[in-house]
Amino acid sequence: MEERLYTPDEATALLPNLAPTLVELREKFEAAARIRQTVAAAASSNGGSPERDAWERTLARVGELIERLQEWAVELRDLNQGLVDFPARIEDEEAWLCWRLGEPEVAYWHPRTTGFADRRPL
Repeated sequence: MEERLYTPDEATALLPNLAPTLVELREKFEAAARIRQTVAAAASSNGGSPERDAWERTLARVGELIERLQEWAVELRDLNQGLVDFPARIEDEEAWLCWRLGEPEVAYWHPRTTGFADRRPL
């Protein structure tokens, strides 16, 4: 399967969908972590919970959001920061377009062999 490569404009055009997805994923992921702890504690005492349906919906939503990121072929690097890399080709080399939640556009890149600390302006 051929890798999806983004141009800076294509990556920036995805931001109106990507940003809310990351915000929701971060919220749901934190809730999912709490749910997992609660379920583990209840399982050890052979107990249940009336909140089970809500928990299942939250866990399913986390899965849906992660699938969405996979469909877009972006790499989630840090959920807390909302740090995402888009596969690209810069100066005829494989690279990552680098974006962090809150930035107005995709304006940085770095080689595939490095990370956020080495990002450079486009």
